[in-house]
Amino acid sequence: MIHVSAELAVTRLMVNDVARRQESLGKRVAAKDLENCLEDAVSIFEASTKAIVRRALIERGETQDQIDIHFKKIGNSFQSIQRTKARLKDLFGFDLGSDTKWDSFASSFEKRHPVTHNLGVIDRKFLEKEQEAGREGREVRITCLEVQNLLVSSQEAVGFIHKSLIKNAP
Repeated sequence: MIHVSAELAVTRLMVNDVARRQESLGKRVAAKDLENCLEDAVSIFEASTKAIVRRALIERGETQDQIDIHFKKIGNSFQSIQRTKARLKDLFGFDLGSDTKWDSFASSFEKRHPVTHNLGVIDRKFLEKEQEAGREGREVRITCLEVQNLLVSSQEAVGFIHKSLIKNAP
């Protein structure tokens, strides 16, 4: 959890520097910075959750072969909050709940797909998943506040998952 906090802190510093970089380098650089920070937040969540799940499976007494089978099924599930919920429920009977906080968190996660795979351009797949106001072919909108909130939510979520799945977690 110390490493997770440190990684999120670095990303937070980057987000907090976006206004200065926009002023000195322009709007496109600032937009790219925010996209990179959003991708980093999702990656930190994904890697952290995978590490927690691996440790929980080991604590449960699973063999390395069993863990490998689980991880083939997991794939990139932890890049999506809905798929994270489903996978944790499947593996541990663990329910993250249906708090509205998870919904806003999920929405930010879904923006990662067009950012990573479509140069930030909204596609039909994103519109179908998000059902939000947006037009295919337009750039996905990401704000500093959204990424700052995502970083806070990521830390809280990883901490919650850690406490819920790991014995004697602080």
